[in-house]
Amino acid sequence: MTKEITIEKNQYGTYSVYEFGEYPRSSVLAGQTKKQFLDSYNTVEEAEQAHPSAVLGYRDAHNHFDHL
Repeated sequence: MTKEITIEKNQYGTYSVYEFGEYPRSSVLAGQTKKQFLDSYNTVEEAEQAHPSAVLGYRDAHNHFDHL
């Protein structure tokens, strides 16, 4: 399974890298999108070099909690 990776500018003026996957069955968010922080970089160029397949831009996981 190929996981999507994003590079997002954060509130500190640096860049955060996230990997998207799916929460396992054992989680209260089972089946929903999991957004996991991987690392941060001072520049977008550093982030792109470390994660060449990453997409630049924000992505929301769009999780819902109404089942809890």
